Amino acid sequence: MALLPIDLQALFTQSTQVGKEQAAQKNAPLAAQSLQGAQLVQKAEIRDNAVNETHDQEEGPEKAGDRARRGAGRRSRQQKGAQPLPPPVPAADVVRDPALGRNVDISS
Repeated sequence: MALLPIDLQALFTQSTQVGKEQAAQKNAPLAAQSLQGAQLVQKAEIRDNAVNETHDQEEGPEKAGDRARRGAGRRSRQQKGAQPLPPPVPAADVVRDPALGRNVDISS
């Protein structure tokens, strides 16, 4: 089937529209991704700026149990004549490896 000159005229006039459509299809995922990213940023800003109301813990079995355990621990140390706990080590004296706990060795 041969192409006639009239067919070429119709194809050339539509070629710009086809190019625009292909460019829109190519850029659609990027535009959707950037829109979704902007929405996530907006939600995060709203969540960060929101002030959450705090509730005081009421007197109940959980709080009473904690208080009883603290008192029992204090009494047992006093009865045993336990020595006071050593002072905490200042953070400047402790050497920390920045890669510690971040790498997993999967070789066997």
